[in-house]
Amino acid sequence: MKIIIENQILPPNYIWSKFESSDQILIEQFDNYNKRTYRNRIIILSQNGPLTISIPLKKGKNRNTPFTNVQISYDKNWISNIKNTLKTCYNSAPFFDFYFEDLLRIFNKKHQFLFQLNNDLRDFVIEILEINVPIKFTEDYLKQYNSEYIDLRDKYSPVIDLKQESSHSTKKYPQVFEYKIGYFPNVSILDLIFNMGRQAALIIQN
Repeated sequence: MKIIIENQILPPNYIWSKFESSDQILIEQFDNYNKRTYRNRIIILSQNGPLTISIPLKKGKNRNTPFTNVQISYDKNWISNIKNTLKTCYNSAPFFDFYFEDLLRIFNKKHQFLFQLNNDLRDFVIEILEINVPIKFTEDYLKQYNSEYIDLRDKYSPVIDLKQESSHSTKKYPQVFEYKIGYFPNVSILDLIFNMGRQAALIIQN
């Protein structure tokens, strides 16, 4: 099975499980920017429930902008905000200290383009999850692919996942605030990594 999917930023566990079970991953690089997607939205867990972090983009973005041209805005210090938010939400997670500095180094590169940031973050996660599936980028935009590929482009929505209206799920694992707010399956892979460390790979594989 080969899959094609848009270039996402730290999407939920169930998407990574599809990566793990595929024979090849094709990342779309000729699509247009689409709002309210996992291209620039990350769902984490706070003590009050799911919390969405959005990477701010330069003005002028719209659905007709090629995604590879979408630029990140640094008008506000959002990197510091993300750092503080992650510390507040995951400081007590067992493996937070082990991975946090490496993650922060990626954000501190201050990539010009969102596409580049997403690529670096994907490589960061793939190394932790021990995913050995070949990853390629599209060479042109095709509206449809043959039956060899499963087209997952824009099939998943953080808006739907926040409401827990999707049926996607992976193996359950302990979450920091589960005792208080219950278990939430459709959150960023960061939640799994900070809570389970290298065991995250086994959960994704299962």
